[in-house]
Amino acid sequence: MSGHSPCICSGTWKEKRKNWRIVHRNHNHSYFESPKGDFHYSDYSLVVCIAKGCYGCFRSKAKYINNLPDIKEGEC
Repeated sequence: MSGHSPCICSGTWKEKRKNWRIVHRNHNHSYFESPKGDFHYSDYSLVVCIAKGCYGCFRSKAKYINNLPDIKEGEC
């Protein structure tokens, strides 16, 4: 089962994206596909919003993912 939390930041879609970071790029962890929960390739990436007060966290395979930076240690 999976779920998501949308980004609740104000502003245009382009302004919101400035705070989005990739946690897992093109992979997924799944106990359904691997007994150890190892990661495997996926078309989807995990995106989080690092803006204060926003808990946006979702998976996407949209083309804009290629332009988002990976999250850095201490950013979240």
